[in-house]
Amino acid sequence: MFYLSAQLTGGFLYCLIEILYRGYTHVSMFWLGGLCFLCIGGIRRTFRDGGAAQKMLLCAGVITLLEFLCGAFVNLMLGLAVWDYSSMPMNVMGQVCITYSAAWCLLAVPAMGLDVLLCRYAWGMERQPHQCQSASAPIYASRCGMRNLTNSSM
Repeated sequence: MFYLSAQLTGGFLYCLIEILYRGYTHVSMFWLGGLCFLCIGGIRRTFRDGGAAQKMLLCAGVITLLEFLCGAFVNLMLGLAVWDYSSMPMNVMGQVCITYSAAWCLLAVPAMGLDVLLCRYAWGMERQPHQCQSASAPIYASRCGMRNLTNSSM
């Protein structure tokens, strides 16, 4: 359920951002946004000791790769023309560009913060200096590399 709620949250918020920015969205963006949010949370939890800039750049790289793969399928193979960055500087096949990669780098910060909130408050997980611990969701916590608070000595 943790991954489903993260997927739905990321998909909904990405579509909302896109509607506010350009006035419309596409169902493929819901699934891509959710997958990107899952990856951002995974990066945040996996690279806990990494600096913020490293995590932001890694998130931007992963999101840009996912956007390219989705664009190659949705736009180039299926011909749906959901987006076209061919007029943007430093674009690759009109599917990704440096401008939006930089935007993903910046949007990674609030997305990582939202992942923390979901872990802590929606699923009862707490982040400690080198470990995440769970008071009420040991099954989901174990999937995030966390352990149960009731089994720990503090």
